[in-house]
Amino acid sequence: MKKWILVLCCALLAGPAAAQIQRSYHYGVVPTENITTFEVNPSLTTIDDSAGISSSQVTLKTYRVINPRYNWGVEVPLARYESPEKSVSGLGDALVSMSWLNPQSDGEFGYGVKMEMFVPTATDKRLGTGKLQASPSVFILRKFFDGAYAALGYKYYISVVGDHARDDINMGRVRLNVGYTSPNEWWVLTNLYYYMDYEHSGLAEFIPEVEVGTLVNDGTAFYANASTHGSGNWKTKDWSISIGFKLLYL
Repeated sequence: MKKWILVLCCALLAGPAAAQIQRSYHYGVVPTENITTFEVNPSLTTIDDSAGISSSQVTLKTYRVINPRYNWGVEVPLARYESPEKSVSGLGDALVSMSWLNPQSDGEFGYGVKMEMFVPTATDKRLGTGKLQASPSVFILRKFFDGAYAALGYKYYISVVGDHARDDINMGRVRLNVGYTSPNEWWVLTNLYYYMDYEHSGLAEFIPEVEVGTLVNDGTAFYANASTHGSGNWKTKDWSISIGFKLLYL
């Protein structure tokens, strides 16, 4: 019964594209892996538990391979914001991106760069920033024994144009990613995020995150992750959880 439910979900989500799935065990988890995917990602974030403020969204994501080194991506969030004063639902800010990746030519090291643009498509001010944002990032990766790796990256967020009544965005993020992908078709990874708000000097936040995932079959993967406010004088959330269902069109 469970098998048929998964097959039905694949058919509804992928449609004709499911025919493109090929037998492979590339997970698309390691940052230097360039793989075409379609993903459905529901998430829940408790912004302030004591005040009853939270947000939830279902994000539709696709990343398409151009060639072994380049890909482009689009993410569209369907969001809901809840508070005692008002709750709203609608479209959040969309994201478009372009990446250049250099896999481990010597089997140990790799690196990449990425440019993201956050587009102010939100249908309510509570669901987005009201700003067009540019977000360049860079990372380096080191592989250890088979399947284990660590990656260190930096991402910068800057608002370009948008609603003058909304706060400008000028912040950075350092990310340490330590992970393991098993030959037995599962993975586990830890992300350590450190955010710095340059617009308000001195504000910073540390957020740890853990993710586990597995291949459901040769062309589909499922994962779950959880994160929380770890420390810092800047607090964007109490905690969040997320699951994801990913189709791999290799």
